[in-house]
Amino acid sequence: MKIQHWKIAAMALMMALLTWYLVTGRDLVETWVEFPLEIVNPPQGMIIRDGMISKVAVRIRGPKGLIRNLDTKKIAYSLDTGHLVVGNNPLTIVPENLGLGSALEVVEINPSHINLVMDMFVKKQVRVIPAWEGELHRDYTLQKKLSDPEEVTLRGPASVLKKINQVKTQPIMLDTDSPDSWKGEVPLQLPVTVESNPGMVTVSLDFAVRTGKMWVKVPLYILGPEDIDFTASQNYVRLLIEGPKPFFRKNGFRDEITASIDLESTIPDGKNVVPFEVTLPKGCIVKKRKPEAITVTISRSVPEDN
Repeated sequence: MKIQHWKIAAMALMMALLTWYLVTGRDLVETWVEFPLEIVNPPQGMIIRDGMISKVAVRIRGPKGLIRNLDTKKIAYSLDTGHLVVGNNPLTIVPENLGLGSALEVVEINPSHINLVMDMFVKKQVRVIPAWEGELHRDYTLQKKLSDPEEVTLRGPASVLKKINQVKTQPIMLDTDSPDSWKGEVPLQLPVTVESNPGMVTVSLDFAVRTGKMWVKVPLYILGPEDIDFTASQNYVRLLIEGPKPFFRKNGFRDEITASIDLESTIPDGKNVVPFEVTLPKGCIVKKRKPEAITVTISRSVPEDN
């Protein structure tokens, strides 16, 4: 009798556990779950220009145990776009495209409607414009800017590409106080829906210093043999110098310009029209001279007889 009572108690316990499991497993709950959206049958030669979403939020009702074990990584909302046309395409998000089965009820979907704006996917070749940033110093100028290649092929929506006739590079940051030649690879500035082939170009920027002109008065240095005496028509000359503008802004720049005459021993007595030489810093040239030459009067001392 004691054994039978034990068996009856054990069976009662098992029934209680089974009832508890069945009741708990079948408890209905509601919750919001997000599912990724995947494109099925994409239309050839077309692109979604606007209205695309990456996921849908679904409020579902069903047994607690089933909802807890729902693997959202393996379930996606399938959107068939094979029938879409250029322009606006209003679409309704329907529960059937989730494939959750009959055990789970879809109560609500957000968003319930979307509008996909379709456009033709086209190519277009355009010119590349190198771009740089910074306020260039007044003494410098951009002499040349090149892109290699000079043109790139863009791909994207037809309605976007028809407005693009050229494309700029991303801005290049430079030392604008004393810019030098620059070369490097730079990406392009493109709309989000447009891609380029190639995506980067090689840009070359060549800067040059601006030049200016200035009349400068400099002393004239005359050197000659010890056995001659000489006098010059003047001891200075005026020169029109062309050179880099920063040179003329330097303190004491005139000291770097010299004019001189080196008298030869064969020069005859009397008046002689002699050209003078000018020494200049690198990058400077003489445009005009006043005078063009100097009159030098030569006299030699007569040796005394013994």
